[in-house]
Amino acid sequence: MFRLLAKARHARALHPRGVLTTGELSGTPPFPANATVPVRLSKGAGTGPGKPDVLGIALRVPTESGDWDLLLSSTGTGERTRLLPKFVRHWKDARLGTLAPYRYRGELVWFMAVPDALEGEMPSGFTLHASGKDADWRQVATVTLHRQDRDLAPVAFDPTLNLLPGMELAPRWLALLRERAYEGSRRGRES
Repeated sequence: MFRLLAKARHARALHPRGVLTTGELSGTPPFPANATVPVRLSKGAGTGPGKPDVLGIALRVPTESGDWDLLLSSTGTGERTRLLPKFVRHWKDARLGTLAPYRYRGELVWFMAVPDALEGEMPSGFTLHASGKDADWRQVATVTLHRQDRDLAPVAFDPTLNLLPGMELAPRWLALLRERAYEGSRRGRES
């Protein structure tokens, strides 16, 4: 299904169009203290301006062992609502989470991005938070966005291929479905 959707769109199956830029990331482990990272802001279905959609942010975080692609979509923030996508009209109303947790060092962890003040339609940056099962969010990093750079080479973010060592997508059955979905979307774009 994802391969056919990507092929029909000539783009990603989900979040087909977006704004690619860079940002300055500053954080605590597992995030680097300081790094310039590619960032992509997008809408899940690709609806027009001001129309409800699942908003998304993707970051390619450099680590000592390679790149980590962190993808977040607009969700709720509670213990149960963070598991559900949330349709919003504007970035200022979005809280963007991982939907499904990661397993890192034996513990489940979710990530969430909260937009900073808007500059026009887009946020000037994000504050990144993490939580365990309890949904008690703690700040772990900030990202200050640069203006859009149309000369950036496209980045194919993929959270199933680019993970931190010791980190895996959870639960395993959902991780397998996501791997197939991303593989199908890649194959659809290539054909």
